[in-house]
Amino acid sequence: MKKLFIVLLAAFVLAVVNPTKSEAKVMYDGAEVVKDQTGKMTFKKDIKVYKKNPDGTFDSLVVKRNNFFRTYDIEKYDGKTFYQMGQYRVQATDLVVFKEVPIKIRSSFYNNPTYIFINRNSNIATYGMWFNESTNPGFSFTNNGQILSYCGPNDVSSKECIQYPGTDLKIAESKRSEIGVRFELTKAADFKLDPIKASATISTLKKGSILVSEGLEINGYLSVTWKRDDNNESKHWIPVNLLKPVVDK
Repeated sequence: MKKLFIVLLAAFVLAVVNPTKSEAKVMYDGAEVVKDQTGKMTFKKDIKVYKKNPDGTFDSLVVKRNNFFRTYDIEKYDGKTFYQMGQYRVQATDLVVFKEVPIKIRSSFYNNPTYIFINRNSNIATYGMWFNESTNPGFSFTNNGQILSYCGPNDVSSKECIQYPGTDLKIAESKRSEIGVRFELTKAADFKLDPIKASATISTLKKGSILVSEGLEINGYLSVTWKRDDNNESKHWIPVNLLKPVVDK
């Protein structure tokens, strides 16, 4: 019994001297914000929302008036806006009250945030266009951090500034790695113009294709060079999880 007491006392002293570190909560508008959250949503009356199952069927959920829900991905196309609420997708209507989290707060969850343009209704930029600190973009946050103003590279004397609403931007992590590493494609995959799934497909590459890393990963996509059959090279994006390093024999 005495031995057990000594062990417990030692554990208590260790906990006091070296307390477990806890991440401080990020708060906005009276509620905690989590990674990948774009805003929060309430409804003016009870409403039914739907999710699509892999087999093509739909499940529904009734959400109550004035209850708040976190929203994540935003899609804008065909003049419509859709919010992802967990597994459920909700179209913006007069019954939906959406309040966005400023992009300065959203980006604080990332070590090296990259901003990807996701509005297919807009004519100010191409869907999938991206920029971050590594591209020397010369951007700033305005309007309480809910608009990103991009003015071109810092070394350009005459700059035309373009403003992007925070809801037009997906934020993703960017990572640097060794340039020139060779990878093999483990299954056929689309070679994407930009590092996002719905970006334009440049070509569909066969399983076993050899690709050379450009050393930049964004949003789960690696920038790689692919030597085409005509011996010319293309540099675009491929999913990281479909690549395995080439082992020299």
